[in-house]
Amino acid sequence: MIKAYAKSDIGKVREINQDDYYISEPLDEVQLYMLADGMGGYNGGEIASKLAIQTAKSYIENNFQEVNKDKDSIIQLVGSAMEYANMVVYEKSKESKELEGMGTTLEICLIYNNKAFIGHVGDSRNLSNSKSIYEKTNPRP
Repeated sequence: MIKAYAKSDIGKVREINQDDYYISEPLDEVQLYMLADGMGGYNGGEIASKLAIQTAKSYIENNFQEVNKDKDSIIQLVGSAMEYANMVVYEKSKESKELEGMGTTLEICLIYNNKAFIGHVGDSRNLSNSKSIYEKTNPRP
């Protein structure tokens, strides 16, 4: 069982926290860990990140049972979820001038049958093994 925690910080520059995340329940058959960071300097980053998480999560949950459980099919599912989230965010950005240009990063880690399938879009860090985590959190002087 994986224990996962998330914490978001607004940082020193922004007035609105543009981050969103999702962590599935520990005993779910499919473990989902998702992070989105709205694009700073553009309108609606906090909306884009929340919408991307909600959309990708729903896509995976609604389609997982129908896909084959082989590596390629699950990779395709994660990719399709990200593409669908991108389309939904883009369409939402065209609804009003206030949302024009909004966007977000998106990280998805889907764990099934003790294998991790990772999707990555944008400049958020995706740490996939303990050595990488150590190097990212303990930079050399």
